[in-house]
Amino acid sequence: MSSQFALQTSFDVEYAPASIKKWRSRRTGLLLTYVNQPTPMVNGYFAVATEIPDDSGCPHTLEHLVFMGSKKYPYKGLLDSLGQRFFSYTNAWTAIDRTVYTLTTAGWEGFQKLLPIYLDHVFNPIINDEACLTEVYHIDGKGKEKGVVFSEMQGIESQSWFVLYLEYYRALYSKDSGYSSETGGLMSELRHLTWDQIRDFHKAMYRPDNVGVIITGSVDEKELLETMEAFDAGLPSLPETPHKRPWLDSKVDLPLTKEVIKEVLFPDDDESMGELLIGWIGPNAEDTLAVLALDMVGCYLAELPISLLNKHLVEVENPSATDIDIITDDFLRIGVNFYVGGVPVGELYNVDKKIKELLESITHEENFDLTYMRQLVAQQKIKFISKTEGSPLTLSNLAILEVIYGNHDGSDLSKWSKSLKEQDELATWTAKQWCDFIKTNFIESKPVTIIGKPSPQAIKDNKADNRKRNKTIREEYGEEGLTKLQKTLDDAQAKNDAPIPDDVLTQFGKPDASKIDFIETDSYKAGQNDSKLTFYKNDGPLHERIQKDTPEDFPLYVHLEDYKSQFVTAQLVFSSAVVPPELLRYFSLVEDIFSVSIKKPDGTYLPYEEVITELNNDLLDFDLDNGFDSQFVELITVTIKFEVGKYEKAIDWLINVLKYSVFEESRVRVIIEKLINSLPDKKRNDELMMYSSQYRTVYKETSLRKAQDSIHTEGFYRELMQKIEDGKFAEIVADIDAIKEKLFNVNNMKLFLTGGCSSLEKPISSWSKFVKEFNGAKSEANLDLQKVPRSFQFKSEIGQRCSGQAFLVTTPASETTHLIAMTPIPTDYSDIDIARIALASEILTAMEGPLWRGVRGSGLAYDAAIRRMVESGFLTFVIYRGADAQQAWETTKKIVHEHASGEAEIDQIAIDNAVAGIVNSLVKAESNNHDAAVNKVLDNIFKKRGPNYARDFLKSLGSVTKEDLLEVLKKYFVPLFEPKHSLLFSCLPTTTAPGFQEFLQKQGYEVSLEEINATADEAAQQSGEESDGSEDSDGSLGSESEEE
Repeated sequence: MSSQFALQTSFDVEYAPASIKKWRSRRTGLLLTYVNQPTPMVNGYFAVATEIPDDSGCPHTLEHLVFMGSKKYPYKGLLDSLGQRFFSYTNAWTAIDRTVYTLTTAGWEGFQKLLPIYLDHVFNPIINDEACLTEVYHIDGKGKEKGVVFSEMQGIESQSWFVLYLEYYRALYSKDSGYSSETGGLMSELRHLTWDQIRDFHKAMYRPDNVGVIITGSVDEKELLETMEAFDAGLPSLPETPHKRPWLDSKVDLPLTKEVIKEVLFPDDDESMGELLIGWIGPNAEDTLAVLALDMVGCYLAELPISLLNKHLVEVENPSATDIDIITDDFLRIGVNFYVGGVPVGELYNVDKKIKELLESITHEENFDLTYMRQLVAQQKIKFISKTEGSPLTLSNLAILEVIYGNHDGSDLSKWSKSLKEQDELATWTAKQWCDFIKTNFIESKPVTIIGKPSPQAIKDNKADNRKRNKTIREEYGEEGLTKLQKTLDDAQAKNDAPIPDDVLTQFGKPDASKIDFIETDSYKAGQNDSKLTFYKNDGPLHERIQKDTPEDFPLYVHLEDYKSQFVTAQLVFSSAVVPPELLRYFSLVEDIFSVSIKKPDGTYLPYEEVITELNNDLLDFDLDNGFDSQFVELITVTIKFEVGKYEKAIDWLINVLKYSVFEESRVRVIIEKLINSLPDKKRNDELMMYSSQYRTVYKETSLRKAQDSIHTEGFYRELMQKIEDGKFAEIVADIDAIKEKLFNVNNMKLFLTGGCSSLEKPISSWSKFVKEFNGAKSEANLDLQKVPRSFQFKSEIGQRCSGQAFLVTTPASETTHLIAMTPIPTDYSDIDIARIALASEILTAMEGPLWRGVRGSGLAYDAAIRRMVESGFLTFVIYRGADAQQAWETTKKIVHEHASGEAEIDQIAIDNAVAGIVNSLVKAESNNHDAAVNKVLDNIFKKRGPNYARDFLKSLGSVTKEDLLEVLKKYFVPLFEPKHSLLFSCLPTTTAPGFQEFLQKQGYEVSLEEINATADEAAQQSGEESDGSEDSDGSLGSESEEE
């Protein structure tokens, strides 16, 4: 029987190791796209074009409700439970114009079994009242508003970026346009959304002819088509009269003919810094040349510190902004917007005017830098090739876009993704062509400007509204009504959480983990690398070349990971322990070492603008940051990536930047001003402030984490500015030079090369010129890979004691709660308890596992997790966007105690699923050559877990018994909720802080309360003694990345 899926297009991608095929079902119109790019992970993207002209949030609610069960599989969580069992991870996301459901699986076997089950959930979800109640919105017996979707939106509606973008889309697009809607759902609309509205929206949008199935990775194409054919047979046929296509068959908003400027207020009591959003409706998405040209103009304006807008507004003394992001919306007509942050409130209108003046200026050929633009076009082309070589994500994104806006005959897919002919054509554009393009899209097309100002009154208004609403709810329902609401909620949760019969879970079998192909890269060593590990290759052409090319007594440690690639990444790793503790706070400044001037010994001087230009011509990436691959954060790593043919140039750049960089007064002033001006925006980030409180407290002054925390270093950088004003800049230069001299020493560095090493003609001797420049004194503090600095070694007294204290932080605009509790665990990666802790964590926190159902499913928080942080020696419990942190904490404590006591049984299916979940995580961490190579370095060199860690770890999991699990639950998980054995940190709304503080005190914690918007001095006074043992964070969720 011939397939109903007709092949529409098939082609090789010219710039990546991939080929693409696309089919369309003749009977139903369902689209199927396969991106064949070898990787152990198979990824599925099920894209639905969604158009709605209101803020009800129907698209977003369905993103959640699809996972509540289907008509064929009527069990909440079946999809996630099976996903875990089949080495898979499911997720979904909603944008203005689409909802995309994702399936990521280690290997084709599990993916194939899950594919029709997942698609059945997408096309035939239950959408019953009980699911809508818990997932979307409800009021509990205490009169509190909850619901997973509601909680998610509650966490972002008061954030500055949300306030600006909401007004922006409403101003740029017509009222009846779907592009003007908030598809996440405004809280005010979610309160009144009916479940029938959601069902009607699903019926209208989730049709086979409006859905595309995109799959990437290594699959059996014949089996794929057979699987899709069988599923497609159960879908409704195409109607005789074609359905209206979302977006393509709707009225199209054209570029504005009149400029619009609006002002909005967002809640914040720091009135110093505002934000600005400027945007246009651009060219038609089908005009691929114009779309790419728009991206290039964005790069010209703001990609680099020397780009036009940055040069005039950011990288100047008394900067008018701290950062400018240019973002495109891939709509039917491409939208482009400039988001300008850290703008002094008094300068907001001036910055808007200045940006428009700068845009107008480059519509004149004499002002347009054609050389710079052509450099950018060439750079972006190479970066694009590099990105697509390592991951099929870029191609899958193009395939998703083609489903939403492309011609259904498949012709657009090859047009958009086969070649890079548009880049080649843009490389030939004249200055006049660029100027005309800018004039058309930025001058003749008129923009919308949204001026965002911080407002203390908005905070008061929000609090008053919340109090009024809470009072209204209590008065409207009364005690009896609230009791009924709780009963309805309890009944709904009971129905939703009905256990899935074991035979339903096991009927599909279980894939074989041994069939998963882990990526293998080849390892080599040279120089001071005298490792006795057996995974190094001792034969072959590259080994022989390295042996012949290594100079005698070569003083540098070198490790190479070779795989087929056009690119090489070089990582120089240093220990920060050589730097005196009092100088560590300079690191947020030193991180800008790639954007300062260079002065060579022969007198050659390169101003920073020229340095940035030439660096970008020769290198794809360059960076100085703490940590190695986001782990071992007390280390410092300098990373550069380059084409194999630019090896010598890359090494020259490392010499010039690390040895001959010059931190000039004017440049340092700009960097420090940006750091200071970015503080108000950081202080608005409640999750960031929680982690800041944690790191400032748990670690000591010698920790690099603390040295980079924005709250901890605020006073320090203000002092540096005062030094500059007082004519003492020489003191700052002396400190930076001392850091460079101690840090960049060949005895304190290890070199790791990954990528196309076999294409390097002189892989080792090319570094001879480098080591001559960085010979230095030996020191006990130099990096020793046998004693790698570990985070747990930098704990403060409070961190070491880890007992009895809770640290609460309030931010004025916060609407939700973030929380992290912590208790000690072993720090030896080979400790027998680590595998047991991993398995217990996976059992408790799996999708549709105990925490998922008890906390997220009850609307208490958007997410809750338990993570092991072996690097820092902590087990942590995290609440993300909590609607009711107290109840979430109590619920999790109860769940942990029930499992530890044996009251809640841990069955074999749960254990099998948890092991499968860990398998997926291990494979996902090595889903491409580069990641596999880096993980090999981490496992063997830094963590000393051996070359077969993943396989050995899986074996150790298989030997964990139920008794072992009960033991670790009692030993580590129960103490998480005992004040005697734990610390707790939380950032929460000022309105809920007193009640939560009282609750924690009753539990036995000594509670400290900090108002983060206080000045640095006031914050130190408020936190009292704790600030002496404080530690800091760079603000990223780095703690999460330590999980092993």
